[in-house]
Amino acid sequence: MTCAPGPLWVDLSPGRTGRGSERLWPGGHKAGAGQTRLFGWLLIGTVAVLAFLTKCLQHYCSPLSHRQQAYWAQYRASEDHLFRRTAEVHARALAAANVRRFFGFVALDKEEEELVASLPVAGTQPRPQWNAVTGVYLYRESQGLPLYSRLHKWAQGLAGNGAAPDGVEMALLAS
Repeated sequence: MTCAPGPLWVDLSPGRTGRGSERLWPGGHKAGAGQTRLFGWLLIGTVAVLAFLTKCLQHYCSPLSHRQQAYWAQYRASEDHLFRRTAEVHARALAAANVRRFFGFVALDKEEEELVASLPVAGTQPRPQWNAVTGVYLYRESQGLPLYSRLHKWAQGLAGNGAAPDGVEMALLAS
């Protein structure tokens, strides 16, 4: 007597141990689970390879040397740290001045009082100045000298510091 091959799918009718007429592989796995898992791993692998290639191309296509790139990263970190600290102090001094104008006094501890007294704050920076130092920055040079950030460019007093788009930029990735 020969045995006929069984069905590829295991049919679990409502009377058996499954939900509805759900089709499962003989091991109890849902149909298509392997394909979904494979697709997920392929997606993860593709994203990892693309991230690696992007990182490699960024360094390969950069107009900066390795040491200048490291210096630029250090400069940006230092500028960001100092900007945040200074903005915090400026905001505290401006808030204290505004509260003092409203109530006639402001409740500060001794250290804050000395700090606020030593920093006369008239107001905030006008919008064109904020626009000049805010936004995405790509490496630029002016007369052969590097400009490491939009704030650096603004502080140098170079043309194009307004809200208009910047001139020629050297992109980190070749276009």
